[in-house]
Amino acid sequence: MSDEKSLGCAVCKQPAVLKCSLCKDIAYCGKDHQKKDWKSHKNLCRPFEVKNDPKLGRYLVATRDIPEGHIILQECPIVVGPKTHTEFEPHFIPCVGCYIPLPVEDPPSRCTQCGWPACATHCPGLFNTKEHATECAILKLRKSFAVNKLDDFYRSYALTPLRCLLLQKRDPKKWKQLMEMESHIDKRGPDTEIYQIIEENLVEYLYKNYITPLKEFEDESNIKILEDCSRKTIHKVCGVIDVNSLDIRLPNGVDITGIYPTAYLMEHSCMPNTKHIFEQTNDATKQYRLCVTAARNIQKGEHILTMYTHALWGTQARLAHLKETKYFLCECARCKDPTEFGTFISALKCMGTETKPCTDGYQLPINPLDLQSEWMCNKCQFKIEAETAEFLTNQLGEEIEMLQAKGPSVKELEQLLQKFAHFLHPNHFHIYAAKHSLIQLYGYQQGYLPKQLSVDQLKRKIGMCRQLIEITEKIDPHFCRLSLYQAITCHELFLAQFELIQRKWADQCFERDREPYRGMLKECRVLIEKSKQVLGEELPGSPGFKLVNDVFKNSQKELERWIHDFKVNI
Repeated sequence: MSDEKSLGCAVCKQPAVLKCSLCKDIAYCGKDHQKKDWKSHKNLCRPFEVKNDPKLGRYLVATRDIPEGHIILQECPIVVGPKTHTEFEPHFIPCVGCYIPLPVEDPPSRCTQCGWPACATHCPGLFNTKEHATECAILKLRKSFAVNKLDDFYRSYALTPLRCLLLQKRDPKKWKQLMEMESHIDKRGPDTEIYQIIEENLVEYLYKNYITPLKEFEDESNIKILEDCSRKTIHKVCGVIDVNSLDIRLPNGVDITGIYPTAYLMEHSCMPNTKHIFEQTNDATKQYRLCVTAARNIQKGEHILTMYTHALWGTQARLAHLKETKYFLCECARCKDPTEFGTFISALKCMGTETKPCTDGYQLPINPLDLQSEWMCNKCQFKIEAETAEFLTNQLGEEIEMLQAKGPSVKELEQLLQKFAHFLHPNHFHIYAAKHSLIQLYGYQQGYLPKQLSVDQLKRKIGMCRQLIEITEKIDPHFCRLSLYQAITCHELFLAQFELIQRKWADQCFERDREPYRGMLKECRVLIEKSKQVLGEELPGSPGFKLVNDVFKNSQKELERWIHDFKVNI
């Protein structure tokens, strides 16, 4: 008898084969008994416990060995809504129901009750989500819908804090959970820039348009809708959102934000040991459900780690972001290493001095954990101030962001790379970003379609792909955060190499001259499998799911068909 069949149902003790998907330690004879037992089992099920530390605060620690791929945590959000941007004018505004991006100037429709921008009056999100059904009654208190585009934008990012406030009546338990989360309100006082931004753009907007009319309505009707909507509470809610929320990337490319009851306790590291995905489904009970899995084997006693910033940023950019938004600095192995595991992904090219130029050295921070640390050349020891390094990095970053926003051509990206080569290490994260865009244009942009690429251009693309793959494997060896980047790069390497093989194979007259290309064909098979493996179990509707099931599988079929037609023995 198998191990599964030897387990008895936790409820009725009958033979059971349905194991708990989280812990695998308990079985049930059917879903009814599994559901019945969940209330008592859930506290024993999770493979972690919450601990507290004066420096770290609350964090999660593994209570048993957790194998790679094992589910650590699954939970639905406390609240979901648009990201609370506060510092720039947007290119679009999200639909209040489904978050589809809408033009700022003239949204195609509005909710017929409250007037908020919507993709259509029949948008399912306007009717199928409890969030908008609850908030709509307050939103329609606004006395005028004749608003300008920035007013629409303020409405967009004020929505998530308002949804948090509405939990006071709608779900007091979730409201209590929210208020117990760290807000760092002591670091966001009236003398800070973030306080002024939120006060002027968000709190004042809510008070003027909704809270003041709401109070008038409450006085007239003698019905209390919001127990606490003070300015202090709104600031605290915004702090909770900024410090604890997770970004949720939708299939249309829009990022929204969600706060989860347990996941917010995961500790940050630039070398995380977990990866997570968000379920996006028509089932409202599972919409945006978070699933956290082990990215590698996690030993009992290890901290459960995630990443709060972008894995492709350099150390100074990551630390500055963490300090500004999360109010701490990371001290992980990657942050401590000036070279970031030998990638030099933050390194600047050293110019030396007028009297003593340097041609092959690179500037790195002397103490990468100190944002004010001097940078020193690894060859000539010439030093520059942290402000100088930051200014140059930011200036070049703005240049590539502007180019990416308008949709660059191959020629423009090549010119940008030539310019960056004078200032940055070849592996610098700005160059990585430009090359990752470039490899996706080689083979797709008119004038650079697969058959239009020269052999030299194919070889250049192959070289760039290999460089990016090597960098990614060093800074994200378990593909916790860069799986999509790596999968795309592996597939682009496959496409370039397969195109080169097809051309060269036809040119070879003798079988012995084709031997090197057999090895390349073997690698093509490996690359396709690796592209799928890196992405792992993607949820339907996600960009990764579409890549694996449409793009990658079609490429695999094309490769095998070519091997079969040419009777290649590999």
